[in-house]
Amino acid sequence: MINSPNIELFDQALLQVMETNNTRFGLTAQALSTLCRSYGFQPEEKETLDRLEYLAGKNLAVEVPKIIDKTFRAWKITAAGRQYLDENNL
Repeated sequence: MINSPNIELFDQALLQVMETNNTRFGLTAQALSTLCRSYGFQPEEKETLDRLEYLAGKNLAVEVPKIIDKTFRAWKITAAGRQYLDENNL
């Protein structure tokens, strides 16, 4: 479980992972959880999903629309998310 002081760092790690692995298809919460381990986090998929929804609410990430199989939600960084990383030298 990620504690409150580390939430912002985890959010930044998610944005960095999405920027590094930027595709039009996005990344699933499970993939993002796994890739964030290189930043020292070991989140559960639910924690990652909660933070992705938060980042989407702040317009820093967006859920990739899926037509056929909506069970595997995917996310990608937005232009605002990239700007946030740039402005904070991340």
